[in-house]
Amino acid sequence: MEELFCIGCGAQIQTLDKAVAGFTPQSALEKGLETGQLYCQRCFRLRHYNEISDVNISDDDFLKLLHSVGESDALVVNVIDIFDFNGSVIPGLPRFISGNDVLLVGNKQDILPKSVKTGKVTQWLTERAHEIGMRPVDVVLTSAQNKQAIKDLIEKIEQHRKGRDVYVVGVTNVGKSTLINAIIQEITGDKDVITTSRFPGTTLDKIEIPLDDGSYIYDTPGIIHRHQMA
Repeated sequence: MEELFCIGCGAQIQTLDKAVAGFTPQSALEKGLETGQLYCQRCFRLRHYNEISDVNISDDDFLKLLHSVGESDALVVNVIDIFDFNGSVIPGLPRFISGNDVLLVGNKQDILPKSVKTGKVTQWLTERAHEIGMRPVDVVLTSAQNKQAIKDLIEKIEQHRKGRDVYVVGVTNVGKSTLINAIIQEITGDKDVITTSRFPGTTLDKIEIPLDDGSYIYDTPGIIHRHQMA
């Protein structure tokens, strides 16, 4: 079969693995070939349902992506799973992003027992971050299931970005896509404002969410972590 590419993100179309970039169901592939509008499932769902889904990428592509982030003056929002710090932290992240400010976001706060004090969890996450050489400008707990928590997270992003762009990074299965969807809903409520653009040197798309001052929040594809429990 000839090589086909998604007209949205540029990923090579394939019908075998849902978790890999470029996946398209066979029926959608046939329809896309008929109409000339061939999108991968991820781009299709983004365009029609304002829904962002995880896609797995190679380590090599992810490193290129991180270098691209490092070359820009931006706030980096690193989403981790508070129940699996080791498995959801990105090894060597501070080295790759060239000293950009990092806002560390502990996701899945809604699953914490009510008896657990959030201050203790943020302190623990801060200490763990320091152990791996990360010096976050702030540590926040959040949950896509909690509207107020999302509002608080957006406020923190506004506080720390200082007019700069924002890159959201994380490994797969930390709930990053669900979180981004909740942020989009809170900020815009409008599916038509979201666009995609290409990361330099890769066939990976970054999803762009416009902010009021002309800056963007960029959602990046997740990477599989070898030691992830999820």
